[in-house]
Amino acid sequence: MDDAADRKMFKNPGTALLVRGALSIVFGLLIFVVPSATALVVVVMFGVFAIIDGITSVAHYFYDPAGRSRWTIVGGLISIAAGIVAIALPGITAAAIGVLIGLWALVLGLSQIILSLAARTFIRSWGVWFLTGLITTVFGIVVLVNPGLGLLGLVWMLAGFAIVTGLLLIASGIGLRKLTSSSALYAR
Repeated sequence: MDDAADRKMFKNPGTALLVRGALSIVFGLLIFVVPSATALVVVVMFGVFAIIDGITSVAHYFYDPAGRSRWTIVGGLISIAAGIVAIALPGITAAAIGVLIGLWALVLGLSQIILSLAARTFIRSWGVWFLTGLITTVFGIVVLVNPGLGLLGLVWMLAGFAIVTGLLLIASGIGLRKLTSSSALYAR
């Protein structure tokens, strides 16, 4: 994609959320369809998902100057780093996937909560962002507290989490698009 196409894609602030939501749902559905996937496949799928999610967040940071927040880029860079580790070290990652996914979700969720709280004074739909961050944080804590979860249990949890988060991201994106089209992006 060239720079003009990138800018057009992210012209509306809700577009990045719609893309992230759709990717999250596809990721979750792929896991449900292939539950007996090996640990290596799950690690690689997670790595690709995390990298794409992170790149989308970082792109949104650079292409939406009005909505810029350092927490957007922090969450994006954490996702990219987690994805790179998963793909570069799949054997080690498979052994530690629960901890990796748990830490990723915990830090990403906390950054989303902080971003939503910072946005609550000027974005009406900040509550959906907060809920997304809260669900992501709780998911991370559950995975970290229960390291004995079997890989299949973790896979089902990850699939459910991805689909719910995807739906919430899409709802946020639609809300932002409606606000932008009505030119009432900022609450009074």
